[in-house]
Amino acid sequence: MTATNPGFEERGDTEFLFDFDQFELMDQAGVFNGVEGRVELIEGKVLQMAPTSPDHSSASNDVAVSLTNKLTAQGLYRTAFRVLPNATLKIGERSAPEPDVLVARPFADHKYPEPSDVALVVEVSISTRDSDLTSKSRLYAQARIPEYWVVEPETRKLTVHREPQPDGTWGSVTVLEGDAYVSPLFSSQIHIPLSELF
Repeated sequence: MTATNPGFEERGDTEFLFDFDQFELMDQAGVFNGVEGRVELIEGKVLQMAPTSPDHSSASNDVAVSLTNKLTAQGLYRTAFRVLPNATLKIGERSAPEPDVLVARPFADHKYPEPSDVALVVEVSISTRDSDLTSKSRLYAQARIPEYWVVEPETRKLTVHREPQPDGTWGSVTVLEGDAYVSPLFSSQIHIPLSELF
């Protein structure tokens, strides 16, 4: 038999939600040192992500290189946009995902890119497909990220999400495969064949 203090209701397990500042302090204090894989703050929860496989790293690099090359050819790299692999994206006070690749406009008045800075978020899905198409998709839509790509190297598909809605859905979802190419919303002059992403 356990006694409870007056005014407190005896309950089962409860979750403790962290905010971004607490998460950053834990990281700086080395709390996550030695943790295999990445650690992300998603809606207040500290989540351990799967370790990055060589195939995942290779596909992420292909996406980053392709976007960088296309932006450079258009004279837009660094002047108008930056390509940031595995950068912490600060979404509100309770989320800090690390997308595999994001394209952001230059920012100087804050440490981490925020949704208003971001033109495109890309997740490479090998072992993370379910979360990339559900919880991550919802998070990015609610944050009003204008465009979200899910790259699936194993099936050679690209799912393009556009028109983010406040309820976490997308007004436009298109699956591309085969000999198709994609042009990001931030520059219709850029054409990326899917073969450059896989």
